[in-house]
Amino acid sequence: MQKLKLTVPVREEFVAEQQTASSPEAIAFPYSPPSSKAEPVDISPDVKWLRMPMPYALDHVNIYLVRVAGGWLIVDTGLDSSEARGIWEEVFSGPLGGEKVVGVYCTHYHVDHVGLAGYLAERWRVPLFMTYEEYFTLRGWPDLPKEVPWQHAEFFRRAGLPQELLPQTLVMFDFSREISPMPLSFVRLQDRGHLPLDEEWQVMVGRGHSPEHALLLSKARKILISGDQLLPSISTNVSVSVMNPEDDPLSHWLASLDRLATIPDDVLVLPGHGLPFRGARKRVKELQSHHRRRFQVILDSCTDNDLSAYELVKVLYPFSLSDFDLQLALGECLAHVRYLACRGRLEARLDGEGINRYRSVRGLRTANGGAGFCRG
Repeated sequence: MQKLKLTVPVREEFVAEQQTASSPEAIAFPYSPPSSKAEPVDISPDVKWLRMPMPYALDHVNIYLVRVAGGWLIVDTGLDSSEARGIWEEVFSGPLGGEKVVGVYCTHYHVDHVGLAGYLAERWRVPLFMTYEEYFTLRGWPDLPKEVPWQHAEFFRRAGLPQELLPQTLVMFDFSREISPMPLSFVRLQDRGHLPLDEEWQVMVGRGHSPEHALLLSKARKILISGDQLLPSISTNVSVSVMNPEDDPLSHWLASLDRLATIPDDVLVLPGHGLPFRGARKRVKELQSHHRRRFQVILDSCTDNDLSAYELVKVLYPFSLSDFDLQLALGECLAHVRYLACRGRLEARLDGEGINRYRSVRGLRTANGGAGFCRG
């Protein structure tokens, strides 16, 4: 393998918590975190905010309770664990004062947001609200395989992952213990449609982080429940997935950002992680700038070197990564190189070992236009 001659300084960022921290002037944080796990913060008379703990570096997921006709709607659920189930029972008997839960709404299929959906829907015998693609992506997710499938092995080989690290990629399938059995039916959410339980809430679909992520907007309340599509101080993970290796997810996510740029700055954003904030448009601009800088680091690094996606991980994340975080980092790198390759900024060649190597294309100064689908 050729010796790398890096032409740009690297930046220290943690893949699962990429800090794109805002200055106090940029966005406002009007609420402090809940003081205890089972005591929600009242955002408004009909919206409450809870935090569920997670055993990861990103140690929490935000949960919201929305008052609708007949009771409360749970928005996202947390992982399935005995601790989380216990917290929910405390919430039901305490802060909700015995009032009914009438529905469970999941923004997307990731386990921290949907882990207890089945348990809660069954406990209250209420419907699950999800988009079509999110529900069936989760329903179709394979069980933990005994060995790496050949299609996945080929995906990681082309990305340049060393053969000895291949067994570690199975960690992405090992989440069955953190999710309760999913309901066998659901109520489909659609972009620009209204929440069946309250017409004042409108569904707003975003893409890139997951297939059909359902945000929830109330113009009357000036509240946007954004899930993971818009976060206040970390950059949403956008990855090329081994399950959909020819996708261009970053183009979908950046297009969704353009749509979020229309949200007024006085709207309160309730994110999936971090603190509620105001300043959606300013946050969108920060994230757009973050990705422009990342594109430039990749282009500069590939000017004098033919680099694989795995080698670019070392450029962008020059520190030790867990098995899980390495896959997030690799997926992020693939999303960025796919975006640039689809727009003619990078060209890919397959070397003698079957690894895709990327080189900057000289003379192009913009990353706009081009097809949304390409190989490379």
